[in-house]
Amino acid sequence: MRNVFAYIATASVVSVAAPTTIETSELRLFQRLTVFHEQLLSSDEKRTNPKGLVNLIRDAKDKVQVARVLYAKALTFAELLEKARSREEQEFLFAELCYTLKDIAPKFEFHAFYCPSTHKTWIAKGEKVRNPYLSDARESGTILN
Repeated sequence: MRNVFAYIATASVVSVAAPTTIETSELRLFQRLTVFHEQLLSSDEKRTNPKGLVNLIRDAKDKVQVARVLYAKALTFAELLEKARSREEQEFLFAELCYTLKDIAPKFEFHAFYCPSTHKTWIAKGEKVRNPYLSDARESGTILN
């Protein structure tokens, strides 16, 4: 019986996950934005999958008191993005979401970009311009931060 309790105590200690830090929560959000950016780049006409953004933004909003209002605004765009019915709607909402989060991105070594032709913003890793909104002009755009 004593061995059973020792096993249960050991198993419960091992299975406890480390608490998610604020930075990890926000970093996962920006990594997911990059995944969505890649999806926009790889498909010209079809809708892409924004699933997961809402939960990541909600988590960041709950943990980061300083940027709580900013994340609340971003949450609205993410919720609408998940419900968007067309690629055009998705691009518009993604641009608004990225514009809302553009000032936080550099904290995690992500950059915000701006397309002067479409007046839309996106967030991506690295400094190379890869415009998800213009399939015939992927290199057009400027880095904002």
